Amino acid sequence: MGVKQVSKEIKESLKKEYGDKLRSLILPLDDNAAEEIEVLCTVPSRSVTGQAMKFMQSDPKKGQEILVKNCLLTDKDTVLNDDGLFYAAAGLITELIPIRQGKFGKV
Repeated sequence: MGVKQVSKEIKESLKKEYGDKLRSLILPLDDNAAEEIEVLCTVPSRSVTGQAMKFMQSDPKKGQEILVKNCLLTDKDTVLNDDGLFYAAAGLITELIPIRQGKFGKV
């Protein structure tokens, strides 16, 4: 049992490049979540989010692929070639889309 983590060197390098947009995702390697893998991604940009949203209703898989392919920075091939890892990553990246809750004011 354990998490296969991204090396410190890679984390430091990507932190310098992406700053506060860098995120760590822990994905289960099997249905029991006995083994997990850490991958690094970025918060989806407005452009990537817009591209993904175009397909979320008509072709959800394509929308998720846009998010994963454009945001995932490490182990991209491993994630794209495993359905469980792909859907876990896509779900977490979707949650990273920066949505703030607004409210109405008085006129």
